[in-house]
Amino acid sequence: GTDTMAYAASALSFMLENLGKPVVFTGSQIPLCEAHNDARRNIIASILFAGRDSYPEVLLFFDDKLLRGCRATKTNTHGLGAFASPNLAPLATLGVTIAERLDLVLPPPKAPLKVRVRVETRILVIRLVPGFDDAVLQILLTSDSLKGLVLELYGTGNMQTSKKGLLDMLAKAHEGGMVLVATSQCAMGGVVLAKYAASSALVGVGVVSAGDMTTEAASTKLGHLLGNPDLTPHQVRALMGVTLRGELSPPEELAKPVFPNAFRLAGMLRGT
Repeated sequence: GTDTMAYAASALSFMLENLGKPVVFTGSQIPLCEAHNDARRNIIASILFAGRDSYPEVLLFFDDKLLRGCRATKTNTHGLGAFASPNLAPLATLGVTIAERLDLVLPPPKAPLKVRVRVETRILVIRLVPGFDDAVLQILLTSDSLKGLVLELYGTGNMQTSKKGLLDMLAKAHEGGMVLVATSQCAMGGVVLAKYAASSALVGVGVVSAGDMTTEAASTKLGHLLGNPDLTPHQVRALMGVTLRGELSPPEELAKPVFPNAFRLAGMLRGT
C-alpha cells in the first residue's frame, strides 16, 4: 500500500543496478471503486511514463508529480498529494502539458542489469528526542545481532553535547563493526556533520552522514550495502556518502554557507 511505498521504491532502486527502463510505483488515496477517486488518473499517467525510455530509474507517480523513487517520502495521510520529494524537484509534472526535468534524470546505464536481492534486515532506525535516557539504547548498541543503526538527529546532525555515555556506546558499537548513520529529523536540507561541536563528536566515534537522504533511502541503502558480502563495514560507511541511484546530493550543496565571506569580514572589522 501507499504507507510503505516510499520504502519499497527506495529498496527497489538499490536492488536494480544498471536499470535501463522506467519502473513506476503508484497507488491512490481513494479506492478505484469509489465514484470520486484519484486511482484512475494515477494509473493512466504511470502507464504513460512506464512506456517512455527517457526515465531509466525507479519512479513514484502521485498527484500529477513524477518523483525519483529513492527521494520520495509520504507526507500526507489524507490529501491526494500524499508524497513529496523534499530535496529534489519532481522529474515531471502533469498539467495541460507535461513539464519534464530531463536534466535531473539519471543517465542510461553502461552495463547489463543486475538484480541484487540480498538485503541485511538486522538494522534499526532510532529517532532521538530531548531528555531521553542513554541506558535505553545500551542493549541495542551492545547487541551482536544489530549490524546497522540509523540515527534521526536534530537539524544538521546534532544531539546534546552532554551525552558522553551515548558517545562511548556508539564508539564501542563502531569498533565492533556496526555501521552508524546520521539523518536529519528535518524534511528539507540534510546532515552536515562537524558543522557544530555536537556533531563533531559524532564523527569522532565513527558516525557517517546520510546527507540529504530521506530516512527511507538511508535505511534501505544501508540494508542493501550491508547485504553485499563483498563489502566490509568500512566500505559500507564510505559508500553511504556516495550517490548510487541519485538518492543523495553532493556534500558541497549542503555545506555551502549563505554568506561565505561574512565571518572573515567580521574578523577584519574586529581587528582579529
